[in-house]
Amino acid sequence: MSKPGEPRWPSPWGEGRPGWHIECSVMASEILGAQIDVHVGGIDLAFPHHDNELCQSEAHFENHQWVNYFMHAGHLNIEGLKMSKSLKNFITIKEALNKYSSRQIRTLFLLSQWNKPLFFDAKSMEEAIVIEKSLSNFFANTTALLREFRLCQSESDARRHTLAPELDLLEALKDAKSQVHSALLDSFDTPTAMRAIQEIVSRTNTYLQRGRDNIDLQIVQTVVEYVSRIMRVFGMSNESSALGWGSSAASSDGQGVADRESILLPVARVLSDFRDVVRELALSGGDKQALLKLCDKIRDSDLPELGVIIDDHGDGRALVKIADPEEIQRDRERQEAEIAQRLLTKQLQAQKAEEKCQGRLAKGKQSPEEMFRTPEMLELYSAWDEHGIPTKDKAGEELTKNKVKKLAKEYDAQKKLHEKYLESLNA
Repeated sequence: MSKPGEPRWPSPWGEGRPGWHIECSVMASEILGAQIDVHVGGIDLAFPHHDNELCQSEAHFENHQWVNYFMHAGHLNIEGLKMSKSLKNFITIKEALNKYSSRQIRTLFLLSQWNKPLFFDAKSMEEAIVIEKSLSNFFANTTALLREFRLCQSESDARRHTLAPELDLLEALKDAKSQVHSALLDSFDTPTAMRAIQEIVSRTNTYLQRGRDNIDLQIVQTVVEYVSRIMRVFGMSNESSALGWGSSAASSDGQGVADRESILLPVARVLSDFRDVVRELALSGGDKQALLKLCDKIRDSDLPELGVIIDDHGDGRALVKIADPEEIQRDRERQEAEIAQRLLTKQLQAQKAEEKCQGRLAKGKQSPEEMFRTPEMLELYSAWDEHGIPTKDKAGEELTKNKVKKLAKEYDAQKKLHEKYLESLNA
């Protein structure tokens, strides 16, 4: 029935209006007809809303299955509570992207089962960031190695290294493919699929630690191609053939890939400046430390701003990796924030320890012989032994053995504090 002020139409039961359920039934039927393959909605709509839709539509079309499959998604929870405008914990995608990258947010989604609650909070995002970062490092390291391999292929002995470590890695890749396939067949179980991806990435990273001269990069490429393909399936990259995350094919102004000069000139300028300073140092007889600091500067500051990462390896040969300058900057800011937070925590702990120490020293000013003879204590006790430990209460009654034992412990504790206090005066 219609409430006052609402639209109304005559019916056998009085004047009323269509309800929420019939509105959805009519709209869906108008567009999709007498049968729908997949019907989605939040888990809170399963009953009574979707049940009502079924009853209405199946009665209208006189069939027994209006919908083949229902997919009820879990709620988005912000800091443990369902996201709701009424709770004022509503976060838009635009707001989330101000703090996290789109790939980090997508990683969070993949780590959660689609039909279960998704928890969006600092702890969950921290886990997503760590996993996304591990994948980014994996892609950066492997694509750099593969690029280097292609450039230096003429110097290679062209031998395949298919020994026990390579066979183990191939078997691990086979297991990963099987686990990912089974997980996605099981109601799109992306968390399990992501765990399988993390495992093969970890196994490959371990394999890479054998060093350039002891790995088979063709097998590594097979792993990278598979992980890249699954990431594309998951919407983490939109490039159909690139390894890893790929590269942005268009600039923000839509002009497409930058020309050769705009790509090479900034890097060339950095290298030219580096050469100028090295030359000046050499001519002036500069020391090795100045040269090493200059090398650190180009590695840690100049090139990262251009999206170039130089990763020093134990064999003396650095690995050159290409990354998004904005991501490098975000990682640097996050690391600086973590360092600042650790420093602040350390300072607060030191301050707390100092305050505690000062408090103990202040308490230790009083000698143990006088601690039970203060005006407050004179209201409780009437007799003391040779050390100043009470033996009788105010009424003159002997204290119990347990009470005397407890007071003696307090005396010993105060004696130690007083000794520390006296030592601080002599320090």
